Parts: sequence; C-alpha cells; structure tokens
Amino acid sequence: MFHRFPPISVPAADTSFLTGNGEIFAKLKQESVAGKRTVFVTEHSLIFVTKGVKLLHLPEATVEAGPDTVVLLKKGIYVMAEYIEEGLDFEALMLFLPVKLLKSMAAEPFFHYSKSPSTAPYAVFEGNELVQAFKAHLRLYFDKPVAYTSQLLALKQREILLLLMNGEHRREVVDFITTALSTEPEDLDEVMRNYLLQPVTLEDLASLTNRSLATFKRDFQRLYHMPPRQWINEQRLQHARLLLDNTRLPVGEVAAKCGYDNPSHFIRIFKKKFGHTPQAMRAEMTMD
Repeated sequence: MFHRFPPISVPAADTSFLTGNGEIFAKLKQESVAGKRTVFVTEHSLIFVTKGVKLLHLPEATVEAGPDTVVLLKKGIYVMAEYIEEGLDFEALMLFLPVKLLKSMAAEPFFHYSKSPSTAPYAVFEGNELVQAFKAHLRLYFDKPVAYTSQLLALKQREILLLLMNGEHRREVVDFITTALSTEPEDLDEVMRNYLLQPVTLEDLASLTNRSLATFKRDFQRLYHMPPRQWINEQRLQHARLLLDNTRLPVGEVAAKCGYDNPSHFIRIFKKKFGHTPQAMRAEMTMD
C-alpha cells in the first residue's frame, strides 16, 4: 500500500490540504506514531519539516530530514518515509510545484539552464532564515483560511523558488528545475514502459505524460488500438503468468510485482482472463 502526493482528489472536509480552483497546492503532514509509509510522488514537490525528524529512503540514498532541511523531489519517484521515535511528534509541509510553474520560472531572463545538471531525482540542502520565515507563514494558511486562496498560493509557490534561488543553494535549485523540465516524459510509450508494473492509476499515468485524463485516453487508443485499462491488464496478466510459471513466488507477491495492490482483485481478473485461478494454473503447469 502506498500514498499518492498529491492525491487524485481531496475530500472537501480534509483540512490537511490547501486547494483552490481545482488545484492542490500544499499538504500538512502530521505523524505521532513510528513506522514507514511509501509515497508515490505525482507532482514535483518541496518538503519542509517543521517539527521532528524523519528518514527519507530515496533512490540510492537515505536522508535525515529535520527542521533545517529543504527537500526537492521530482514527480514519478517512490519514496519511503520512515518516522522514528526520536522525531515524534512530527510535522512537515509539502508544497507542490506544477510543471507550468517550473516552465514560467525557466522562461525568466535571470534563469540560466544548467549545462551539466545533476540527474538525481531529488535535491537536499539546508534552508536559510528567509526559508524558515516562509515556512512559518505557509503554516499559518492551514490554521487561518483566507479568501483568494488559489491566487495567494500560486504566488507562494513562485516566492519560495525565488527565495531558494537567491540563497547559497541556487545551483541545486537551477539543477532541479533544469532536469525536471528536460526529463518531463511527454512520450506516452516511454511512461507506459516505465510504470506498467507499478500500482499507478490512469490519472497518475496521464499526469506523468503531462496530459489531461481525456487526452491521455484518446492518445493511448490511437497508439495501442485499445483502451488503456484493457491494454494494461493484458500486459500485467501475461507477466503474472510468466512469474507463476518460472518462480515459486506466493500469489500475493506475484500480484504486487505486476502492479496489483489487491490480491483478490488480481485473482478475479486472472481467472476471467485464463479460466483458472493463479494457484490452479500453477498446479496445472507443475503437472505438465
């Protein structure tokens, strides 16, 4: 099980998110129990810890994030957040950075693309006093709702990038924006190859290709000549059959490796496709 940040939609009663005009701008994350959570980052994001400490298990690195830390994450990666006893009571702010914002920043006369930016899908550094003041101000928005939320928060997104670029870590921020834009996966086929076996939704896939859901479905149909859900299930189930035939993995683990986080659903559609449950097919293969 993993969490999406930002999620596809936010219930109106959920005050841990700041939203407006159909956009999700920020998330207040509070945790008082030690444990691990796997997060799928569906939008370029910035994390500020306001209280406590957590470990972020990132691709090829583990980072200890505390109140002085600024973390930038590129969309499309999985991060395991580990809340540890030393860091409880924990609180952090996530500010989401849409592609249109990064493109507008990169179009400014003062912005100069990095010629050889870091290819890491994240950046981690310490914030200065201006960043600390920004955090405190952003935190107030969760306790004191204001009018014109979407307009104000759009300005806050831009403000923090400008503040970070004015500090000693300008290079890391420019690198992050440069690589975030240069690796934006417009290619639908590339995204499908990379995420086929991950438990992502059609909305996630559409976002990863910078398309609306309707445009994604239309382009997918044109490319693969069938609806996306049908094609995805066909490919995943064929891979599941291969795993059942060539490994001794439990059925639940096979389901997870094929992008299904609900084993019962996996078994049901597997039987519909092949006429046998995974266990029955494996037994039949063994007899042969």
